Amino acid sequence: MRRILLCCAAVLACMATVGCWNRTELDELGITVANGFDRSGDDWEMTHQVIVPSASGASQGGGSAGGGSQPSVYVFTTKGKTIREAADRGYTENPRRLYFGHTDIIVIGKEVAERGIEQVLDLYFRNIDARETVLVAVTDGKASEIMRKMVPPEKIPGTALAEILRKQNSSSSYFPVVNVFQMAQKLVSDAQTVGVPEIIVTKGNAKALESLDVNKTTSPPVKMKVERLGVLHQNRLVGYLNRDESYGISWLTNQIKGSTISFSCSGAAAKTKNGTVRITSAKTKVTPVRAGEQHYNMRVETEASGDLLMEFMCEEDLSKPQSIKGIEKAVAEEIRNKIEMGWEASRSCGSTCPDSPIKFTAKIRKPGRS
Repeated sequence: MRRILLCCAAVLACMATVGCWNRTELDELGITVANGFDRSGDDWEMTHQVIVPSASGASQGGGSAGGGSQPSVYVFTTKGKTIREAADRGYTENPRRLYFGHTDIIVIGKEVAERGIEQVLDLYFRNIDARETVLVAVTDGKASEIMRKMVPPEKIPGTALAEILRKQNSSSSYFPVVNVFQMAQKLVSDAQTVGVPEIIVTKGNAKALESLDVNKTTSPPVKMKVERLGVLHQNRLVGYLNRDESYGISWLTNQIKGSTISFSCSGAAAKTKNGTVRITSAKTKVTPVRAGEQHYNMRVETEASGDLLMEFMCEEDLSKPQSIKGIEKAVAEEIRNKIEMGWEASRSCGSTCPDSPIKFTAKIRKPGRS
């Protein structure tokens, strides 16, 4: 009987202790939507872009209570000998616990990228709050400057930057996007190389159109855009690819999700492009073929299909099959040129990438029909 009573008492004690004893209330969290990483000598600088709930709620709800003209995000920078120390020092000026579960993008400054990003990756894989699906971008300057710029007309700059990367990837495919997990995978692969979009701050129009409010203009004095593709080899930034070269890499690595290609009409000069085709689907297959003891040929086969847009100023009669074949040939040649441009650019990345014995041959196996 004594044993039964002891068991009942233990069960009652366990039931009494059940509950959310380690819970964190929502109003105690500082939801971080973007993070920037910089170096200042031997110190780390970490910039946080934290949502201001009262301002965001007012702007979305259309009311004026609690929000007014208050910014939707709060940006601050902390410094420390390590990234973790820099993050912890944020509590000296931020009343909420930083929560990284909703971070959309991280921006890596030039000095961090050139000195090595392994500590940044290690932080994201160790932190239980951070997600590995966060998009990554680099900048040719300070990441803190990117964190402090707005992206009209959006209210939350970090989310807007992530959407810029996603939209350009799905609509134009000029710059392949990469998240933390994909970056780590590529850096530990045989190539140990990954391409990361670069975000820059550019000056706006010299003479911006004025709105009815004399204190506001319709064009911001500065704006942010995706400019180049940063190339990281063995955890360090080694160079950049321009838009055309990065576009060729997208074709070569089978990352074309949607794009637009301009081509020359039959009999027109090469620089005169009066036709446009919208690529709706594309597939690239790369096969290494041995050619001798120390050389390989990379056979690249690309299939693409698309639709002619309204911008078609050529004189070809589209009701004739030979005209369609001519357009397919012109589009295929443009794709081939982009692929070869990307391949050549990827091989000339400095002393970190010595001349490869691999030779390149491209073949457009089945051009897309318009």
